[in-house]
Amino acid sequence: MEQKVLSSISGVGIYGVISICIFFAFFTGMLLWALCLKKQYLKQMENLPLDGGETSQNKSQSTLENHEQ
Repeated sequence: MEQKVLSSISGVGIYGVISICIFFAFFTGMLLWALCLKKQYLKQMENLPLDGGETSQNKSQSTLENHEQ
């Protein structure tokens, strides 16, 4: 059924070409973006989960405790 509907639409073949072009352009853009990232930024993001810094919730609790004393 879908084949009959799609074949009755004139110019339906261009949709496949357009979707391939969008797909290629998006992933080419992402590849260029990833290659242009600075090494220092990548190191910072790589170590972010292991920093061991305080979270905002812990900071607010410690601030409240300091004000109470």
